[in-house]
Amino acid sequence: MKKRLLVSVLGTSLLFASFPNSGAFANENLDQEISAKKQEISSLQAKEREINDVLGKLNDKVNETNNKIAGAEKNISKTKEEVKQLEKNIAEVKERLEKRFEVLQKRARAVQQNEGSTNYLDVVLEAESFGDLVDRTMALTKIINADKKILEEQKKDQQTLEASEAELKKKLEKIQSELAEIKELKEQLTYQVNDKNSMLAAMKEQQSEASKELVDLENQKAAIIAAEAKKAEEEKAAVAAAEETQESQEMQETGATGEAGNAGPAEKAGAPATAAGHKAKPKSVASSNSGTVQKSQPSAPTVKKGSSAIETAISTGSSIVGRSPYKWGGGRSAADIQNRRFDCSSFVHWAYASAGVNLGWTTSQLVNQGRAVSASEMKRGDLVFFDTYKTNGHVGIYLGNGTFLNDNSSHGVSIDSMNNSYWKAAFKGVVRRVVE
Repeated sequence: MKKRLLVSVLGTSLLFASFPNSGAFANENLDQEISAKKQEISSLQAKEREINDVLGKLNDKVNETNNKIAGAEKNISKTKEEVKQLEKNIAEVKERLEKRFEVLQKRARAVQQNEGSTNYLDVVLEAESFGDLVDRTMALTKIINADKKILEEQKKDQQTLEASEAELKKKLEKIQSELAEIKELKEQLTYQVNDKNSMLAAMKEQQSEASKELVDLENQKAAIIAAEAKKAEEEKAAVAAAEETQESQEMQETGATGEAGNAGPAEKAGAPATAAGHKAKPKSVASSNSGTVQKSQPSAPTVKKGSSAIETAISTGSSIVGRSPYKWGGGRSAADIQNRRFDCSSFVHWAYASAGVNLGWTTSQLVNQGRAVSASEMKRGDLVFFDTYKTNGHVGIYLGNGTFLNDNSSHGVSIDSMNNSYWKAAFKGVVRRVVE
C-alpha cells in the first residue's frame, strides 16, 4: 500500500514538474532589466549632480557679475550727475562768451562809425593841459586794460569750454563702454544659465521616465512572484488531495487483503511502469528582449547637391525663426518634430533633411561629416561649431556676413552674429562643409 501511495504522489509531482518553470526565466530577465534601469537612473542622477555643481559655480559667477554690474551702474549714475553739472557749466561759459562778444562787437561798430577818430595818439595830442593829458592817458589805459581783460577772459573761457566739452565727451564714452560691457556680461550669463537649465530639465525628465519604467518592471516582477506562490500552493494542495484519495482507497481495500495477496507479478510491476510514464519531457524555452537599438550615424562625405540644397535647408530653418522653443534632446520624436521642438543638432538635421541631405543627429556625429574648411574660407551653408558646455557642443548653419542660423537655449531658433561676445568667445574655428 505504501508503494502505491508513493507512486501516486510521485506521479502527481512529476505531472506538475512536466511544465517548465517559465516564471524563473521571466524573473531572471526582469532582474536584468531592473538592474539596468537602476544603473540608468544612477547615471542620470550623477549627471544631474554634475550639472548642479556647474550651475552652482555659474551662480557664483552670476553673483560676482551682478556685484560688478551694481558697481558699474552706481558709477554710471554718478557720471551722469557729473555730466549734468558739466553741461550746466558749459552753458554758463557760452553765455559769458556771447555777452563779451556783444561788447566787442559794439566797440568795433563804434570805431567804424567814428572813422577811426578814437586813435589813441590823437586823443593824447589833443590834450589842453598837462592835467588833461594825465586824465586822458589814464582813461585810455583803463580802456586798453578793459579790452585786454575782456580778450583774456574770452580766451580763457573759450579754453575752458573746449576742455569741458572734451571731458564731457570722454565721460559719455565711458558710460557707453560700461553699458556695453554690462550688456555683454548679462548676455553671456543668460546663454550659460539657460544651457545648464535646459540640460537639468532634460535630466529630470529622463529620470522621471526611467523611474516610471522601473516601477512597471518591479510591478511585473511582483506579479510573477505572486503567480509562482499561487502555483506552489496549488501544487501543494494537489499533492495533499492525491494523498488523501490514496488513503481513502487503502481503507476501502483493507478487508480484501487476500485478493491483494493473489495479485500477479505483472500487476505489481505495473505501478512503477505507470510512474515512469510520467517522466517530464523537457521543453525548449526561448527568452527575448525587445529593446530598441539606436544605430550610430557613420561619418559621411560631402554631399554633391549644390547651392539649391543649401538654400532649401536655410529656407526651411528660417521659416521657424522666433517660433520654435528650444528643447534639450528634442527633435527626435514625431511629436517634437510636429511641434517644432529641437535642440541645435536635431534642428540642423531637420533643416537639411528637407533638402534631401541626411546628416547626423548629434554634434559628435555632425563634426565628423563632410570635410573641414578653415574659418577664413567658410561660406553659406557650412556648419559652424562652438565650445559651449563641451567642445563642439553647439552647431549652426553659417549664413554669411558673420551671421548663422541656429537653435539655442536663450532664443530658440534664431539668427545670431558670430561677433556677439558669447559666440565669438565660443567659436574656435571648427567648420564643416557638408554640401558642395
